Amino acid sequence: MTVELRKNGLLLLPVLAAVLLEASIRFVSFRTPDPLLLLQTHGQLLLEMLPFFIAHYAAWHSHKIKALLFWLAGFVGYPLAATAFAHHSATFNDWHLLGGQGYMLAAGASGMWFLHHLLGRVTQGASSWLSTLLSLDTMVAVCLVIWTFTMAGVFLHNVDPMINQPLAMIIDFAQIVNELPLFTHYFWQFGVMAGALFCVYWFNRYILIRQLLAVHGIVPFLAGCVVFILVFSPPVCALLLLMPLNNVAEFTLIPSENHNPFDPFNYQLTFWLLVFSAPLILAFERQSQGAKLAAIAQQQTRTELQLLQQQVNPHFLFNTLNNLYALCLEQSEQAPEMVEKLAGLLRYTVYKGQLERVSLSEDIGYLQDYLALQRMRYTADCQFNCRWPEKAEDWSIPPLMLIIVLENAFKHGIEKAPKPCELTLSVTLRDNTLVVECMNPLPPASQAAIATRTSDAQGDSGLGLDNLKRRLALQFPQKHLLVSESKGDVWHTRLEMELAPC
Repeated sequence: MTVELRKNGLLLLPVLAAVLLEASIRFVSFRTPDPLLLLQTHGQLLLEMLPFFIAHYAAWHSHKIKALLFWLAGFVGYPLAATAFAHHSATFNDWHLLGGQGYMLAAGASGMWFLHHLLGRVTQGASSWLSTLLSLDTMVAVCLVIWTFTMAGVFLHNVDPMINQPLAMIIDFAQIVNELPLFTHYFWQFGVMAGALFCVYWFNRYILIRQLLAVHGIVPFLAGCVVFILVFSPPVCALLLLMPLNNVAEFTLIPSENHNPFDPFNYQLTFWLLVFSAPLILAFERQSQGAKLAAIAQQQTRTELQLLQQQVNPHFLFNTLNNLYALCLEQSEQAPEMVEKLAGLLRYTVYKGQLERVSLSEDIGYLQDYLALQRMRYTADCQFNCRWPEKAEDWSIPPLMLIIVLENAFKHGIEKAPKPCELTLSVTLRDNTLVVECMNPLPPASQAAIATRTSDAQGDSGLGLDNLKRRLALQFPQKHLLVSESKGDVWHTRLEMELAPC
């Protein structure tokens, strides 16, 4: 329950951030420090934006078209309905605070959440062009290009921008098209400045942090920062002073705003660039390293699962071949059927056993073929009572997992128990939970071992149940239950696990 609450809290966090941001903007616009008004503003906007929380939550817990419909209903339909109602109700129009800005903030926050998880699934463990496009280097470069375009547009809009300070922060796109040569003149100069800023970021990430801090520690890193600041700042500022914009007036575009490349403020700006970019770089480096470790762990888990799934029980195979050999010597009519059933089991193991998921109906079909072979072996010596679920084709399950319970019942129970005996197998579905119960006779030797506690009981003998426990821990963490114990002269195994739909 605690884990689920934590997940839901994280899910709703972006919309909550949008609510608080909109409430803060609204409160500041009132220009009063009244704490009661602050609480009222936040409470009212939280109430008005409640449909956004519901739509965001419902969309996340739905699939494909249904999720899109929930999201559109909340983040498009609700604002349209509220706006239309406000036009027809003067009382509501005077009361409500939520407007276009709040709608955009909420929709943007929700959209960023879904985009974040979508891109995470697309780029997880992959070294594709998309992961490169979303890298920190690309994001920094894009931000610098936007900054370059913005500053060039602002300079274009102002007459003699180096003289007439401060500037009006306006960009006229029609003017950019009409005066493209002048815009290009400004653009390349700010592009040179952006290139210098990118060099600081690049050197900080790939030399100072990766080569010095990560490999040699903090002291070489700090020494490298000092050397870089002292060596980098003067020549770069001298280079920037050669740009045409810096030869128009006493005011310049280097950090010191004068014509002295050795001004202390130039060194200070380089220092602060390193200081502010280092935490961002370290955060991305840690995230990248964590993603790589997670991909490695996932690959190791997948490999282990494949090895576990490929462990065919040789005991059953050899017993079946021996019985088949005896039937062939007797020229029994059951021999061809036994060959067919055995071939089907091996075919399923080789082909379906390599998949991550199969339908529950396919895996139950494997159990039924297995029991059909066992019936041929024991004929009248053992009675089988089986119960199978309905609509098994609607659910998926890792292959060759249920057979372990059944094999364990035969190898350690029926084969050693006095005959005649009885096996009871129940496979049922309760909502999305699969319940498997198997009861088989407990041989006298196992009963004595349990009574005297001198050796392992059935459930701990062999590798079968150990295999099953490991697979359940890997594929159904916190979503399964396995109990294997004796009840008098009967061994009872109960397995529960939550299934996913096909």
